[in-house]
Order: sequence, then C-alpha cells, then structure tokens
Amino acid sequence: MLYSYIVRSSACQSRTSGVPVSEADVAQTLEALRRIRGEPERVEVNRAAQGVPAGLRETLSAFSNTDGGTVLLGVDEAADFAVVELPDAVALRDSVARMARDDLTPALRVTSEIVEVEGRFVVAVTVPPVEADRRPVYVTTKGVSTGSYLRTSDGDRRMTEAEVGLLFASRVQPRYDHEVVPGTTVADLDRDALARTLQRVRRSSTALARAEEHVVLRRIGVTADADPRSALTLAGLLTFGTYPQERFPQLMATVVVHPAESDGEVRFLDSAAMRGPIPEIVQGTLDLLRRHLAARAVMSDQGRTDQLEFPLLAVREAVVNALLHRDYSGVTRGTQVQVDLHPDRLEIRSPGGLYGGVSVEDLGEEGVTSSRNAVLASLLSDAYMPGSAEIVAENRSSGVPTMVGLARAGGLPRPVFRSAVSTFVVTMNRSQLLGHETRRWIAGLRLPGLTSAHEVALAMLRQGSVSNAALRQWGVDRVDASRVLRQLVERGVAVKEGGRRYATYVLDPQATASPSPSTTSAETSASAVDSVTAAVRGSGRAVRASEIEDATGLRRPTVVRHLNALVARGLVEALGATRSPQRRYRWVGP
Repeated sequence: MLYSYIVRSSACQSRTSGVPVSEADVAQTLEALRRIRGEPERVEVNRAAQGVPAGLRETLSAFSNTDGGTVLLGVDEAADFAVVELPDAVALRDSVARMARDDLTPALRVTSEIVEVEGRFVVAVTVPPVEADRRPVYVTTKGVSTGSYLRTSDGDRRMTEAEVGLLFASRVQPRYDHEVVPGTTVADLDRDALARTLQRVRRSSTALARAEEHVVLRRIGVTADADPRSALTLAGLLTFGTYPQERFPQLMATVVVHPAESDGEVRFLDSAAMRGPIPEIVQGTLDLLRRHLAARAVMSDQGRTDQLEFPLLAVREAVVNALLHRDYSGVTRGTQVQVDLHPDRLEIRSPGGLYGGVSVEDLGEEGVTSSRNAVLASLLSDAYMPGSAEIVAENRSSGVPTMVGLARAGGLPRPVFRSAVSTFVVTMNRSQLLGHETRRWIAGLRLPGLTSAHEVALAMLRQGSVSNAALRQWGVDRVDASRVLRQLVERGVAVKEGGRRYATYVLDPQATASPSPSTTSAETSASAVDSVTAAVRGSGRAVRASEIEDATGLRRPTVVRHLNALVARGLVEALGATRSPQRRYRWVGP
C-alpha cells in the first residue's frame, strides 16, 4: 500500500525512481490496516520495542525475491495498529540499512525513513524487488539453500531447493530447448508438417533457400548439427516430432472441465490428456474447450451474432504462451501444462514463473517481451496449426496484448496473470465485466459521482484487483486512472498495495457485501443520514466513527461519508487529525 521509494545503486538495479515516503503515505497505510484488520501480503508491521526485530532478515529476503514490500517499525498490530514509542528511531533506521547491506547476499539497498505519524515516529522501510538475474537474495549466514525466502499470504516461506535452482537458471538465457535429445533422428519428425515450415523459411532467406535440407534444419534449430544423421533438439522434437511424449511423457497438456456443483460422484464433465507436438496439443485443447463453451447472442448494427464466452483466439494465445514459455529444465519436465475450465473461469497453469526483467504489471504493455525458450519461439513462429494456414505463434510479443484487447472488445474482464517462482497462471473470467450483478453491486455501494472509469475500476476490484496499467488498457487516460484509484481509496472501497510504479489495488473487505432488494430502510440514503445524525446527537459526547458503526449497523464508508457531510454543514465538529483512528465527532447543531 505504501508508495515505494527505491534508490538506484549497483547493489539493487531498480527501475523505479525515488520519491521519499511521506506522512500521508504512512497514515494512509495505517488507516487501511485498521480497516481490514490485518496485514496485506506486501506490508509487515512490528513494534520493534527491543530494536531490530528477529526475523527481519528473512522478511527482507522474502520481499526482495517476490514483489517488494514495506516494513513499518513502531506499529503494534495487537493494539489495532497503534503507533508506539520507539526507544531510538535513528539507531533503528541505521541498523536496518546496515542489515540489508551486510547480512544479505547479494547486498540489498533498502530505504529506511523516519516519519512522524500521530505524534510518534515510525521507521518506514521500503524493500524493492530485485531483478531476476540477481535472485535469490538470501540471509548470508544461512547460505543460499536454507536462507532464501519468498513472501506469501501466510508470511515468509523458505524456498525449496527446486525453487532456488529455478532462480539460478533464470539468471542467464536458458538453453534447455536447445538441448540434444539422444537417440532421435529426422525419422522422428512429421514430414508433412516439417515440409510446410521448410518451404516458409526458405522464402525468408537466400542462404536457407540454397542450402541442403540437413543444413537448414541445423540453422533453424531442429537438429543439433548439420549431419543427416544428427539428433534432434528438444525444440525440434516438441515442434515437429510425431510423438515427443515417447521420451518425455509429461511434456503435454491436461484439460479438465469441472461441473458447477459436485456431489462427490461427478468430479469432472470432461477430461483429456493432449499429446503430440505442440501444434497438435494446442488444436486438441481448443477443440475440447469449444465443446463446453456457451455462446451468447450479441446485437449490433449488423444484426445478431453469436459469441463464445471467451474469444477462442484469446484462449489459443494463452495456451500457446503456456507451452512456449514454460520452463523446460530437468526440474519441471515431470510437470504438464494444466487447463481447467470451471463454471466461472478458465485457468491455464504452466511450470515456471515469468522469465527475465518482465513483471506481471508489465504484461499487456506494448513491446514487453522476454522469451525463455528462444529456439522454440523461433520454430513455432514458422510452424503451422494442423490443417490450417495459420502459424502457431507470431513471436512478436503480441500474445498478451491480443488477450487483453479481445477481452475488452467482448466486454469481458481483463485476464488475470499470476507469477511465482515455479508457476505462471492465466485466469479468464466467464462473466461480463459490467454484467447485471456487477452493476447491481456497484449501485449498492451508493458512491455518488461515479464515471465510467470508476465503474470499470470497481468491476475489476470485484474480480480481484486493478492497477493503473490495467485501466489504461481499457482506454482510461493515465492521469484519470490515477485519480480514479486514489478516490476509491479515499472512499474506503479500495486498499492500495505495492510501490509507486507497480501499485495494485484490491477490494476493501468492508465493501464486498452487495445489498439485496430487501435491504431495510436503514440502508437507504435518507435513513442512513438520519441514523448517523441521531447517533452523534444522542450520544451527548464526542464519539468515534467505529462507535457510530456499532450503533447504526451501517458500514464504515457510509458512516464516514455522512459524518463528513454533517461536518461540512456545520452540524458536527470533528476533533483530531483526518486519518487518525482517535478522530471523534461531536454534535454542535440545534
């Protein structure tokens, strides 16, 4: 939630310019922590009554190996995130900076700042995510195998040996797809599929047009050397092999269609293991999903047309990306790509997280690309789908932008991308972004002055999360997107996580309830004003917003909104700082 301040240095090559953490930043974070009554994944608080907390090294490692984060020292979670007295804030700040520099490998440059909030000092520590070629960051005394951590919803988790190995492998351009597959020859290739590709690549280069076939196969990466009896590369086998699973049984895709409800007897409606070369796996997956996707009627100036729940082209891009960009190292060759069609969503899961300097927040932006399997990407950009004139992959960094653009054109939510060390997941929602239920839920929030950009942001929040980049991909101007997100935080609907550049907003837990048509009159706007007015006036003393919540049964955003309106009318006096949990309200009207 805190805006991140990241310093450029040789110790941590950050892509984010630095702006100091302010009192308002910390105050906003504390307000959100109190509202949600807990710590989000990217925030850690500690009293730090005895100085540097035990376990802080592990937290610094975890944040830097994941998405970064913020540590607030001098905040007591057990006391409703109250700011407590620090014995020596300056010494604590300096100790944290030394710890990050001296106790972690590679050295981590963090920002430790002293910020005065609610009359006391808080040490705000901003931890940047490190680049892929510098991970894992580990606690030096524990060693890389036992001192590397990841941040999860449950706190700091020690990495497994496999995860550490994957991170080390990502430091350089992987060449697993270029590995030789012993015992294979050109006799293991599908000659018809290969012939179409050879015809295509010969047209692209004079050198390839004049060369013998075994030379061309070597040059484009199908075989290991320019010998007619050469073994195949893994990329060549996966693209053109008649049956690659003979040697790699798990390099396939499993597709499962889940029922709406299960009584324990019907676990799935359909299930299949897709085998063969990658083009056939893609086609087989699409054919199975097509049988289970419903079509809806769409009216336009041209009349009625039927559209699938998901644009099939977007699904194809997601499946191709999963097979193309998955990790093919020995650690993950026993894991297949998984495609799960649920009643409300489609999930496509592949082994290995994002490769290179690309973050989840970058996905969908123009020109953002990083190919883990360079040879495989090249081959698939010249291979054809079975029985089609379409190539398998464009290899022009267009896959994710295509998915996002098709979702927007179809009125569907933006695909959600999640990346961890060992897995990457794409989720597509089956319902429309601004369908009837979502619009009804937005109306139930009773937020005045909503624009179409607000509605899109709220719909994304309800689906999981929203960011400035996600709104821009829906046609919202960058400045407008920042304003909309800031306003949703101020109104108590959204909670901000992450840094300045890669901030993510999630739904405030108190804003999740959708009022039903049978909502009592106390929830109507006029009655809510009367209830809040009566609660303040009838108390005979200065009261906090939480007390009014308890007295009226209204949600906090509603209570605060009406209190502010009464203050503006001169009927209520506000005592205390705007964002302080100790702020009280006293009736001064007639």
